[in-house]
Amino acid sequence: MSNLTVNIIAKQAGSRFLRALILRCLLIVPLLLLQQTQANAGAEERNEASFFSPPPIIYAAPSPLITNIPNRVSQSLNGAWNIVIDKLGIGDRGIVGEGYYANARQKSGMELIEYSFDERQQLNVPGDWNSQQERLFFYDGSIWYQRNFTVQPVRGQRYFLHFGGANFTTTVYLNGQALGQHRGGYTPFNFEASGLLKSGDNDLVVRVDNTLDMSSVPTRRTDWWQYGGITRDVSLVSVPGVFVRQFQVWLADHATGEIRGWAQLDGADAGTEVTLAIPGLDVAVNSTTDADGLAEFKVTASPRLWSPGDPTLYDVLVSAGDDSSNDRVGFRTVRREGGKILLNGKPVFLRGISMHEETPLRQGVATGRADAEAQFALARQLGANFVRLAHYPHNEHTVRLADEMGLMLWSEIPVYWAIDWSNEDTRTLANNMMAELVQRDLNRAAVIIWSLGNETPISGPRTDFLATEAATVRRIDHSGRLVGAALIGDPMRELREVGKDIMIALLKDPDVSLADKASMVAFIGKELVSAMLAEAEPRADTLADDAEPEQGDADEILVELDDPLGEIVDVVGYNEYFGWYYSAAFAANLPASEADIRRVMLRDIMPRLRFSNSYGKPMVISEFGAGAKAGFRSPEGLLWSEEYQARVYRAQLDMLPRSPLIQGMSPWVLKDFRAALRPLNGIQDFYNRKGLVDEQGNRKLAFDVLSQFYHALPGQ
Repeated sequence: MSNLTVNIIAKQAGSRFLRALILRCLLIVPLLLLQQTQANAGAEERNEASFFSPPPIIYAAPSPLITNIPNRVSQSLNGAWNIVIDKLGIGDRGIVGEGYYANARQKSGMELIEYSFDERQQLNVPGDWNSQQERLFFYDGSIWYQRNFTVQPVRGQRYFLHFGGANFTTTVYLNGQALGQHRGGYTPFNFEASGLLKSGDNDLVVRVDNTLDMSSVPTRRTDWWQYGGITRDVSLVSVPGVFVRQFQVWLADHATGEIRGWAQLDGADAGTEVTLAIPGLDVAVNSTTDADGLAEFKVTASPRLWSPGDPTLYDVLVSAGDDSSNDRVGFRTVRREGGKILLNGKPVFLRGISMHEETPLRQGVATGRADAEAQFALARQLGANFVRLAHYPHNEHTVRLADEMGLMLWSEIPVYWAIDWSNEDTRTLANNMMAELVQRDLNRAAVIIWSLGNETPISGPRTDFLATEAATVRRIDHSGRLVGAALIGDPMRELREVGKDIMIALLKDPDVSLADKASMVAFIGKELVSAMLAEAEPRADTLADDAEPEQGDADEILVELDDPLGEIVDVVGYNEYFGWYYSAAFAANLPASEADIRRVMLRDIMPRLRFSNSYGKPMVISEFGAGAKAGFRSPEGLLWSEEYQARVYRAQLDMLPRSPLIQGMSPWVLKDFRAALRPLNGIQDFYNRKGLVDEQGNRKLAFDVLSQFYHALPGQ
């Protein structure tokens, strides 16, 4: 069959079936196409390419986000869903007939259908696919989910399919029709389904693709497991024709008791009356919507202030017409004043821990309240009042539980390491994810810091990118929450002084061999070594005859962050790994053994380190730590032993309180977590081993080191 014949047939074929049949024939005999290389085939090749590389399908965006889902009228769609694995990504069109979304079934036994949704292949929702089936452990690609549900739509009501989160690109079909597509994992989204719902049985099909690239958020290179699947709750939400889509209520001034708020209605005319009621504070106030459906409130009351020691929550009800949205809200203020963080007007030290969204109760991603309870129970045993939710938005169950328990939170989106900073689509995606996170958790008193990203290398495009994120946060959230970011600064500049002091410590250390010292002198040069040693010695004319040299400012090693992002954020997070990575980095660049460098780092360097930033803003040491395999004990403190990890924690906890701008810390990390970046056999086995407990919740020695430190702090 010639190319010309194929094109003529394709142009004349009026049915989708005939075009699909031709495509199927071409897939079976691709060698025939390779043999035909006519020089005048330009137009014909374009037609052929349309079979194999059809134009992308343009899907509708999600509907504006509806929040406060746990307190709305809804039907849960959790449970066992039927699946089809689509490694080649062809399910949106299929080979013969329509795509997988049509959920075609044989009727006579003679229909050619090459996929099926049934109970022979299922996954639980919510849940990741990696931990549910061994063959999917490393799977990247698309999986199609399907389930049926029954509903009797009520006239005048509107219906939305709401997803708490799915990783990472999600396309939703109802009764064979596309509702739309959402990009970005970990954040909630919804589609209006009112026009496609049937009375009785409905067919819901969802395609989830966890494929990432260098322009996605996050990129494919991360230090955590990129779980795929519908990882959060799915529900069918029912609301009246005019309803409260979102609202926020917050304490604007703890001294005067001024409470402010707003409500965004959907489907409302200008002048629609909206009521805010807080029965526990005898508050009931009315407002009316503007042309955009927005109503604003301001009232004075005397709430008990939410705090870790007294996490009081009040019932708050916002109503308009036939709809009402109720939530439990804590009233508190959080501000920055100079180098301090103030909670309700008083300085607070953030005794924290970082954690990923994995549970010690089982393998895989955490999905429900019981998982959050298990994680936070460990945080409480540490004596923590603060948890960094890394490196992406965690489940809404987790954030609501923190409200009840009085745990302050740092919440961030996965702008992690090197993002495609100049890509406008990437910027739009990041800002959409930030908006979805902030909107979901606006009423959570526990959230005190919105984080823009983690360990992002300094550049002009990067700073512009993150500045846009900060503007998105401040446009949506008017409550005064702090904006932060976990920085790494400019290590080449900031650690230069540390490298020099390591060399001096090694040259003075009697345990370093003469041969190694000679190598260092040859590496640096005799004159420079002499100058370094002379500079390190205290000057005789500055000391009294009977005075001893003091460990004061002259002996300190200052690490000062000078990142332009510091001007944008309220809180400067700093990830530092003195005692772990930095020792290995210095060993790779200096003629000294890593064992010697680790010894002088812990003994001689870390006690002298001080941390600051050029903006005078409060700092949170957002990461520090070391890896350890639970149960590996080594009296001499070898790497990966519990003893070495504990030693690093002791050195860090001695060092960090000496820096006045440090107003909190969230060591890395609560629990060992899955990470494809960590393949060391017998130790890591695809786990990041920096946890204070292992994947089953067994404590390591460093857990007690941190716990003793936190419980000994003032105010415990």
